[in-house]
Amino acid sequence: MKKLALLLTTLLLALGLVYPGGAGQAAAAAAPVYTEIATFVEGNLLISPAKSVLVNGSAYVPVKLAGQIPGFTVAADATGVTLTGSKGSAKLNKDNSILYKSTNYVAFKTLLKLGAIDGKYASSAIALFVWSTEDGKNKSNSMLYAISKLPGTMGIVLGKKVYLYGHPGSHWVKSVQYVDDNNQNFVMQNEAGTEWVLDLNDFVDNTMYTMENIDYLKYYYNGLTVWTRNAMITDSPFKNFEKATIANFRPNPANGNLEMIIRRANGQEVPLKIEPRDDPSEYVEEVLFFKNPQTKFKISDKMWSAIREERAVSGMTITELLLSWGDPDEVYDGYVVYGHQYVYFINDKVFSIVNL
Repeated sequence: MKKLALLLTTLLLALGLVYPGGAGQAAAAAAPVYTEIATFVEGNLLISPAKSVLVNGSAYVPVKLAGQIPGFTVAADATGVTLTGSKGSAKLNKDNSILYKSTNYVAFKTLLKLGAIDGKYASSAIALFVWSTEDGKNKSNSMLYAISKLPGTMGIVLGKKVYLYGHPGSHWVKSVQYVDDNNQNFVMQNEAGTEWVLDLNDFVDNTMYTMENIDYLKYYYNGLTVWTRNAMITDSPFKNFEKATIANFRPNPANGNLEMIIRRANGQEVPLKIEPRDDPSEYVEEVLFFKNPQTKFKISDKMWSAIREERAVSGMTITELLLSWGDPDEVYDGYVVYGHQYVYFINDKVFSIVNL
């Protein structure tokens, strides 16, 4: 089975499960860490704008979702919010609830005391599983077993809204189908509510991503001045090393491809498809320079003009040739080959260019 590389480092950072090094680590560790997690009841994903959260190791469920758990009712009046289960009632207070993103949450351990339910938090899926019946328990455990058979950390996409190259719109990963130890499928649901099955054996690496991944890219790159490197951009619409700005990142609504939006000096915005990578920032930094190359490499105006026009001329350094034409097809002692063009060097400078 091919691995499902979901830009895992950036996703885990966005979810608050790991910290970048440095002085910020101590401050982050001291403050409460809120990690949004998926919620499954009787083996079924609860799709809602409000997600359950893990706060310093304890699970909390949105009160609105708690009302969807069998056996629970929610009542609100002037005195507050009361949850009632088969074993009793409790009014929300500072000891059994939190307020997160303007939404009331109740501690999962409180729900366990009030109702005839059971459940567990699965770190392999970053998800909370709740059940009230034997059938719900069996469905939950079957899914947890299927998750355990997924390679690496693939389970963290379960219950998440994702985007896939070649598939328009967003999709929820609703469940895992276990076929055998070497074959599992994801059951997906698109924006129209239609379910479909993603065969992980046919899945192309690095073509699934989340809004957290996009937000991570936006945080680091939006607004930066860049110079476009045409040798690395397929069918580039830019002049070589054209000065521009990173305007945004987005899923293409028509095909789901992850795109970077480049704003030219005239205000035109050009979408560039980010080629699937383990880490999409590798593609961003491969096709763009973040410092003026002419200044960085101390290139003369004459050579810079040739580079901007993607020409190779005598007297160019190896660096200048690479900036103009990109990486050669073949490298030999004293010369390099670009298709049918042979570029010869003397003292590390272009001496002649021969077409064969």
